Amino acid sequence: MFARTVVAAVLLASALPASARPFSPPAEVVALRTEIAALEIDRALALTPEQARALLPLLQRGAAEAKSMRERLEQADPALVAALSRARDELRAGGPVSDATRHAVASARRGEFGEARGEFQALRKQALAILTPAQVEALRTVRLGSGIGAGPGMPDGAPHGAPEIERGRSPGRRLAMARVLTSDAFLSLVQARAR
Repeated sequence: MFARTVVAAVLLASALPASARPFSPPAEVVALRTEIAALEIDRALALTPEQARALLPLLQRGAAEAKSMRERLEQADPALVAALSRARDELRAGGPVSDATRHAVASARRGEFGEARGEFQALRKQALAILTPAQVEALRTVRLGSGIGAGPGMPDGAPHGAPEIERGRSPGRRLAMARVLTSDAFLSLVQARAR
């Protein structure tokens, strides 16, 4: 269950175009917050050169997959458009949305993410195998501070003072972490450590 949640979070965080996210801050602010968060994660992990060399191709594949997913999400999926149009038409006709239409919508949504979900899950397992248990814990509990989020309730985790376990399991935090771990800023830091 946890792995599916993480995979879904990675897919959504990495895939949503900025225009699909309400109240997006200016690009310069997003870039600065992402770089700060990348520096905080890099410092918390303190990867060895060997770990960095092993992680780099995984992170690059994850970033490429996230970019590909963003591009796919920016284009309308014909199956999803057809299912949603059918649901709209059923509602306009005065009836409820039929079970068949609900199933078609759900099926179309699953189709968008099914292949990528498996790829992200495989990458996650490979990456976690490279990290030590202490590094996995550091990744789970690192405080992103003024980086990706800007205070209580933001994607950097739970409000200040919340127990560590809550911060590590926040869905918003997982989304933010996925975005940072596949960012150019973090990839650059890992490349520097790999030398």
